Amino acid sequence: YRLLAAVYEFTHKESIQALASAVERGVSVKIVRHCKGSYHTRVKRDDIVKDESGNIVKDWIPDDTTEAAKKAIDAVGFQSLKYARVWQHDTFIERKHSAGIMHNKFIILVRNGKPVEVWTGSTNLTDGGFYGQSNVGHIVRDDDVATDYLEYWERLARDIPGRKRSSKIENDNEHGPMDELNERQQSNLEGHITSPSINVIFSPRKTTDMLQWYADQMGYAKSSVHYTAAFGVAQPLAEILNQVQCKGTPKPGLGLRRSPRIARRYKGKEAGGNLLRYVLLDNKPSEHSSEKRHHSKDGYIDYYDFKDVRENRIAFGAILPMVGDDDTNGESLTGLDTFVDYIHTKYMIVDALTEQPMVITGSANFSAASTDKNDENSLVIQGDTSVADIYFTEFMRLFDHFYSRDKYNELVANKASRKGPAWGEVVADESWLRPYFDSSSQLYRERLLLR
Repeated sequence: YRLLAAVYEFTHKESIQALASAVERGVSVKIVRHCKGSYHTRVKRDDIVKDESGNIVKDWIPDDTTEAAKKAIDAVGFQSLKYARVWQHDTFIERKHSAGIMHNKFIILVRNGKPVEVWTGSTNLTDGGFYGQSNVGHIVRDDDVATDYLEYWERLARDIPGRKRSSKIENDNEHGPMDELNERQQSNLEGHITSPSINVIFSPRKTTDMLQWYADQMGYAKSSVHYTAAFGVAQPLAEILNQVQCKGTPKPGLGLRRSPRIARRYKGKEAGGNLLRYVLLDNKPSEHSSEKRHHSKDGYIDYYDFKDVRENRIAFGAILPMVGDDDTNGESLTGLDTFVDYIHTKYMIVDALTEQPMVITGSANFSAASTDKNDENSLVIQGDTSVADIYFTEFMRLFDHFYSRDKYNELVANKASRKGPAWGEVVADESWLRPYFDSSSQLYRERLLLR
């Protein structure tokens, strides 16, 4: 057996120990890891240090992610000096020449010289990645997909420059830059793709055309979109979210999966016009930052533009507030994460409950940097209803969890400010039921989607 990995944040003790134990069992383990930093002028006793030729001496200082991983790697103990040397000198490969960051998180299993499966997704190997944020780990047991990942991993292991061709490497078909090689391995997807299928998209790429393709898929949705955004919404997707759906006829074979009884009831009836787009954000965007971007960028679109579009149902990470020291209903965060507290996943499901769902998932945020700059990987899975059902179930679990907290916090704020309906007010009539049968409401659309 061989294990070939590519990792970004790498500090989870149990995961690192499991890989070290594999080394100690004689398994060949190779790990490409993010390795970035910057040069700082050396200073001694408040004076700039210069060499004998008068040149300023600079030291390379690793970034926090690189330094934390190195400390975690060095902390592993071995019973055998032989395997300790293998771990320190023959296991890790530093990825220094990515155009952005080496943001991958995947492991390839190789059996008898043949790649057979891949574990990938959004999960950094950290305490926060496992116990703090929402993340996904996706196993693909497919020889072709595993072979694609192996080819990509081998390029990462050679530390090929991300976008700029190295002057030390001949201009041939085997060597860099990475963006050219990635597109040569898998060209950009266009239009509608065959079903069933799995396409693997590796970054960096020469353009952001794939980001536009993802936005196009969102725009093609006939019944539903379920989309997670850890770091905001890129403009191509924001433009789609800012649009109102026109009623129309769905693509052939796109009818919602129903029980035979319900299917017979709706057979032949026109569909369309009941699209719902669920968006799950890590946090509520800053209104002040939004105003600044709108003033500085013509045509800029963000949450405050599309939040009231009738097709969009939006939630963001939140907790129930603590009211006093003895509050047993209040919640608190783990404190394990620095940048992302709630939603770290990067996936989108298009028409989840139809016969032809699409799932896009991986390490890549739906952003320009994740498309044409960072080292990333994404799976585009078309027509697999089992995969779509798993992602859909998890998405709705999280969405309902956070949406209820968003609404509770909003109602508590209303009570404090005496504006709008407040938490704790009794609804004594059937007014709460009416939106589910009002064709202009989101709850009506949701009832039809989930019936």
